[in-house]
Amino acid sequence: MKKNWWKRALSIGLVFGMTAGLCACGGGKGQDASLAKVGVYKMQEFDMPEIDGDDYNIIATTHKNGKIYLMMQVHHWTEEGSSEDIRLLTMEDDGTEIKMTTLEIPEWDYQTPGAGSVDMPVMPRTETEGDGNGEADSEEDTGSDDAADPEEDTGSDDAADPEEDTGSDDAADSEENTGSDDENDPEGDTGSGDGESPEDEREPNAPDSDGEIPEGEEVWENSSYENYNIGADGNIYAIRRYYYENYSTETYTQKDYITSWGMDGKLLRETELEGIRSEEEWSYINTMTVAQDGTVTLILSGDTPCKMTVDAQGNVSEKVPFSEEVGKIFSNIDRIIQKEDGTFLIVYYDENDYSKEFLATFDPATDKMGEPQPMPGNFSYAGYNVMGTGTDFDLLCCNNSGVYTYKAGDEDCVQKMSFINSDLNISSFNSLVAVDENTFVGVFYEDYNNGLKAGRFTYVDPKDIPDKTVLVLAGSYIDGNMKKRVIEYNRNSDEYRIVVRSYDSLNSYDDWQAGYGQLNNDIITGNMPDILITTGLPVENYVAKGLLEDVGSLIEKDEELSQTEFLQNIFDAFSVDGKLYYVIPNFNVSTLMGKSAIVGDRTSWTMAEMLELQNSLPEGTNMIGEMTRSGFFQTAMRFCGSDFVDVSTGKCDFDSQNFISMMEYAKTLPEELSEDYFGEDYWANYESQYRDGRTILSSLSISNIRDINYSVNGYFGEDVSYIGFPTENGKGSYAMANECYAISSRSKNTEAAWEFLRYYLTEEYQSSLQWGLPVQKKYFDENAKNALGRPFYIDEEGNKQEYDENFYLNGEAIVLDPLTQEQVDKVVSFILSIDKCYYYNEDIINIVNEEMDAFFTGQKSAQEVAKIIQNRAQIYVNENR
Repeated sequence: MKKNWWKRALSIGLVFGMTAGLCACGGGKGQDASLAKVGVYKMQEFDMPEIDGDDYNIIATTHKNGKIYLMMQVHHWTEEGSSEDIRLLTMEDDGTEIKMTTLEIPEWDYQTPGAGSVDMPVMPRTETEGDGNGEADSEEDTGSDDAADPEEDTGSDDAADPEEDTGSDDAADSEENTGSDDENDPEGDTGSGDGESPEDEREPNAPDSDGEIPEGEEVWENSSYENYNIGADGNIYAIRRYYYENYSTETYTQKDYITSWGMDGKLLRETELEGIRSEEEWSYINTMTVAQDGTVTLILSGDTPCKMTVDAQGNVSEKVPFSEEVGKIFSNIDRIIQKEDGTFLIVYYDENDYSKEFLATFDPATDKMGEPQPMPGNFSYAGYNVMGTGTDFDLLCCNNSGVYTYKAGDEDCVQKMSFINSDLNISSFNSLVAVDENTFVGVFYEDYNNGLKAGRFTYVDPKDIPDKTVLVLAGSYIDGNMKKRVIEYNRNSDEYRIVVRSYDSLNSYDDWQAGYGQLNNDIITGNMPDILITTGLPVENYVAKGLLEDVGSLIEKDEELSQTEFLQNIFDAFSVDGKLYYVIPNFNVSTLMGKSAIVGDRTSWTMAEMLELQNSLPEGTNMIGEMTRSGFFQTAMRFCGSDFVDVSTGKCDFDSQNFISMMEYAKTLPEELSEDYFGEDYWANYESQYRDGRTILSSLSISNIRDINYSVNGYFGEDVSYIGFPTENGKGSYAMANECYAISSRSKNTEAAWEFLRYYLTEEYQSSLQWGLPVQKKYFDENAKNALGRPFYIDEEGNKQEYDENFYLNGEAIVLDPLTQEQVDKVVSFILSIDKCYYYNEDIINIVNEEMDAFFTGQKSAQEVAKIIQNRAQIYVNENR
């Protein structure tokens, strides 16, 4: 048994990022060196106890009287099933004196009700002498498993996927977990489901306590714990919810109990809460608070928001409705956070506009609500997760960029800590506790999958940080992989630091493109970053203005990369006038595919040729699967936008016969797809539409050659042609960069920017791609080679395990044959023939969409609308060149 963590809680070593990333100095050249010194914190990591579970997560956090209390849910998985236990982790707010206690959870003795009756389970009660505040047993064996995997953790969504989940996890976002989760209550109960901890669950047809199933009955029973609270009396409280459903008799009931434990984990008492809900009134427990004398105050939301109390002797009061004003607020709660003094901060929605939120205080002792203050417009949109409160601010919150504070009445949140500037690859905080103005303690995930960690974070004064030459990297959105790359670069560079500007922080529900607009405006007005993530931006405008560095020349001058063979056709696709302005690490290819027997063995066609084929097919045949009018032009602009806007010359051609033919074809398509588009048996008809010839063309995006097998041998079941979208120039397929970066031609640190970006073209990166087609020829060929043969995975012992790939047709599985060498050669030849990139310019596409409706509704002719689009588009292009 390991018990040394009881005595030694605080690691003396600083995190690597501080020692490696902030040492050495440059001359402070380039962009303002102070940019890299904003929100810098150092971290001292705590020695956390070893957990004898398969996975775990923090479900509630409390800070009281200089101590931190973490309620932890530990999962255990076996071949027989799963189980969970609840533990209390306590520590001083400096990270010392860490102790872990497992709460006593009795075995529930379920008594299955008979038909037509509802009896509650009999729960053994345990009384404990004294005040229940005994210390944890230092001889307790806590086992070992620190490496919990947040990707598999099903209890805490925020901690598991910070990049794709920017919403809130109420279990982790307050000093006292008081959030809500509608998913756990079949009647719509929105109590704190994130803290749910089912201790026993019986599936339908499970035996009762006597090992028998009532004849002809299917039942389901479950008990769970939530709404954890560390009371002012020094005990632990939670709500136990009991659910019972008899599917055979359609009998359902739910009951609630207050359960309390001492700090030693011993069960003290349990009180049934009668009168919470009734058939006439829907109600649920939103949160609770516990006074010094053990009186519990419950805040109830539902049809009639109200409160009720339970004294230390278990006496339950009647429900006392709130005023109409207070009731409206409790009916629209987003988050409710309990402060150390027992009052609450409430973040709630405008009942008429859920994009607007307000902040108010609430005192449960007096039922008084403070004056509501409007929250920042981007608070919800930006993914801020409320974690706790502080003394010099109201809210302590975080998103995937750092930790922020907010004071009621302020226009925006203020960044307290920047993950990147601190050289910390933190994916997400599970809980935060403000210790003082410059210090906080946090439980977090580092690099997504390295298990829960905890540490003390201390502010670093800018004057104590050496200067380095600063480069700015910016984009409309910056993903976690890029942030990780920046942190690694900053840790290892003695001379340079990269700071990040992610413009999506400016977006809100009122203006979801505010960041895009501001970044574009900054670029064209001279505030160009050294390194630009080009995704979604009108890059042809920047090329025309000479704002981008010639990356092709940088590759030619590079001693290593100049000797590397790349897919030249892909570089050509992204070149303008023979110059490559982008670093393209990987790509995919988009096209339209159809049976060769129908569309012919070719890789391009014109609009006239497509219409000729359509006229020869049986009436009712769909040319392109599930295509609407607006969808057609969204697709057309991606494939053919460069046919109508010449990036090199700036000439537009929207009044051409080609564009008018597209307009006339689009008008024949439905405005929207009806519910019976594929009939009653939707999926069976969907899966067979291409094999049966009811639909001719399917869109295809190739990011891994092996993956096309499902489309080729599954959906079509015979030889296919990658024919593409109908165009006049014969280039109806395109390449799209999954990642695309550029360097400012005005940067004073071009060599440093290139040193950062060239990594994406090196063998180290190209050989490790998990998705997307490599641009290095060597690894592209390897991708094609791996497409042959049955799919496989590598098991835990490192052995290759092959398996069959199935396609489902009319509800039956069809085992697909692997791609043949001939099929692979055909798609490789097709990919290597593509020398056009996709077209995307939000402003041009908006012009097309805005004017097209006049043609679709018959107000104007195709020629009239095409001329208007031509004039507007040409003016836009001229103004932005």
